[in-house]
Amino acid sequence: MPINLDPELIAFAHQLERGKLVRVSNESDTTTFVADVLEFQYNPESLTRSRTGRWEPRKARKRPVDPPQEVRGRSGEGSSALQAESETISLKVTFDATEAILQARSPVPDQGILPQLAFLELISLGKEDEKQGKKKTKTEPAQPVRPDELLLVLGKRIFPVVMTSLSITEQKFNPALVPIRAEADIKLNVLEPVESAYNQWIGNAFEELLNQRVAAAEQALSVARVDSITAIANALRPEQASPDAGAETA
Repeated sequence: MPINLDPELIAFAHQLERGKLVRVSNESDTTTFVADVLEFQYNPESLTRSRTGRWEPRKARKRPVDPPQEVRGRSGEGSSALQAESETISLKVTFDATEAILQARSPVPDQGILPQLAFLELISLGKEDEKQGKKKTKTEPAQPVRPDELLLVLGKRIFPVVMTSLSITEQKFNPALVPIRAEADIKLNVLEPVESAYNQWIGNAFEELLNQRVAAAEQALSVARVDSITAIANALRPEQASPDAGAETA
């Protein structure tokens, strides 16, 4: 008979919106969306999003001959430029098959969490290395691998991304040394318009994300912003010379 560990937690789990990592298939076209979905067993406790760049004054700026793909130039016609990298996302996700095994809910108990880890490992290899039966000769030069294009789904937000770093820590094992609990530290690069030309669905995801941000930013603006802008402008406006100043000088 299955062991009911905590009925309230189980009921809550059915109402919880879970994060997802979605691999967009090459079979997707403009009308058909084909994808593989890995749903997080536990949503991450924290998530770090960052963007870095290098500010270059116009006099010191030199246009690189072959800039890295993840770096793009901004403000090319202005007095200075920003070499900015794409936004990065770092998170930790946890997988644990202990409760599922105790409740006889695990479809393949002897596999533990190997299926979930295998999905992460495959998308970290990229498309070319996933092809079965392809063998490289010793003289064949190494070719760059195009990574899988992914969607990180966090509630209403959908980030188009590629995985750039994966670190798995296996923490618990069954008697057959199959992991039943592990933590995966994942780092992702957001695919912004200049990088998202391969798949239309990826491009659509960034456009929708940008629209959400614009709408949310409008909500964050104060209703008194007109008065605030006026006050700032008055503080920065150069002082006007009084009419009496010229007369005194004369």
